[in-house]
Amino acid sequence: MTLSADARIVNLNEALVAFLNALGEEQFSYFYIMRTDYPSVLDTTWTELTRRGWLKDANMNVTCYQFTPFGYIQALKITRRAEEPQFRERLGSICKVLKDSLKGRTDFEFIAFQDLVKQSGVSEAFAQNVLDADLIWNILGRIGAKWEGDHFVRVPHDFGLTPI
Repeated sequence: MTLSADARIVNLNEALVAFLNALGEEQFSYFYIMRTDYPSVLDTTWTELTRRGWLKDANMNVTCYQFTPFGYIQALKITRRAEEPQFRERLGSICKVLKDSLKGRTDFEFIAFQDLVKQSGVSEAFAQNVLDADLIWNILGRIGAKWEGDHFVRVPHDFGLTPI
């Protein structure tokens, strides 16, 4: 029996909610989604999630997936977690530290990742997710910061501005 498109969309959304709930406050790039842990997720849903680029095969000896940055963003949007006041407050704390690192907006600046975490008061995992998925751009619609190597963040002089 073939399921309706509506039923498949519901299953896809429920799967993303379940994955995000299981992720909790951890880094999405280190979170493994074992297919056997989610028996209610339809085979066609797994296919659709990978086709859309929201999950990628973790290339392990078992059927295991990981969120892509885009998949993590979609999960945040579908679950409305990105709209929650606590989420927005933590994202705002990161933005404040990054903006404060700029001196006169004449050039880019670097900030050590550990300093960003300490000054913003958020967890390392949250800060990592913000940078890995470029949440400042993808959730707030503003120009964000990028990784510069493994330990530094490059803050552009136009950080936080709305693109024109």
